[in-house]
Amino acid sequence: MKVKDFYKYTIGNYNLGFFVPNLNDDLSDEFQLINLSMTKLIKPERISDEVEVFRFKQVHGVDVAIIKDGKITLRDEEREFSYSLSGELEGDAFILFDKGSRVGISTADCAPLMFFSPYALGGMHCGWRGLKGGIIAKTIEILKSNLGLGSLKDFVFFIMPCIHVCCYEVGKEFLEWAKDSCYVKGDKVFFDIPKFINDELIKLGVSEDNIFYSPLCTSCSSPNLPSYRATKTEERMISFVWSD
Repeated sequence: MKVKDFYKYTIGNYNLGFFVPNLNDDLSDEFQLINLSMTKLIKPERISDEVEVFRFKQVHGVDVAIIKDGKITLRDEEREFSYSLSGELEGDAFILFDKGSRVGISTADCAPLMFFSPYALGGMHCGWRGLKGGIIAKTIEILKSNLGLGSLKDFVFFIMPCIHVCCYEVGKEFLEWAKDSCYVKGDKVFFDIPKFINDELIKLGVSEDNIFYSPLCTSCSSPNLPSYRATKTEERMISFVWSD
C-alpha cells in the first residue's frame, strides 16, 4: 500500500516510519507519538512524500517471514519480493535484510514491535494471541539462527503505540499465562501489553537500555490514533522500517 504524510525516525542508515490516517497538527510537537525516552535517541521528522510499504495479511499468528536478496521466504515457501503481494501473504512478523525495501506492521490496538540492528531490521505484530503463542521468542530464535549470533547487544527495539493497561480489560484466563503483566481491580483483569513485551525481551537477552516505547494508549488517544476497541474503526496505523 502507499502511505503519505508520516513520521520518520532515523538512526544512521536505519529508518522507522509511523503512519497515522488523517494525520493532523494535533499529532505534532509535544504530541509526538513516540515516548520521550525514544526521542532522546532519535528525533522525529515529518515526511509529506508518498511511499510504498509492504504489509502482510496479519492473522494473529506466529509465522515469521525472511526478506533477503530480493526474495521473501514464509513457511518454507520462497518467492520474489514484490509490493504487489502486499496484503496477500499471511504472516505476523518479518526479518528484513534488503536495503531500500519498506516493510511494516498495521495495527489499531495491538503493539507493533519494531527493531534495528547493523545486521537486519524487522517487526512483529504483537496482539495477545501472538504474545501467548510466543511470536517474540520465535522471531528472535530465527534471527539468531540466520545471523549466527549469540547476543542481541546490537539490537534496538521499539514498542510503538498500542492499547495500554488502563483500557485493556481481559478475561481471568490471562492470569494463567500472563499474571505478572496483569492488573486486577476488583473482579476485573487488565492486561499490560508493553510490560509483557518488555519483560519477554529482557528474558530473551535484550538489554533494558535498548528497549524504547511509546506511552500513548491507542484507546485513550482515539480518534487521533485508531483503536478498534474504542470505536470499531477499520483504519490502521502503519509502523514500518527500511535502511538506506
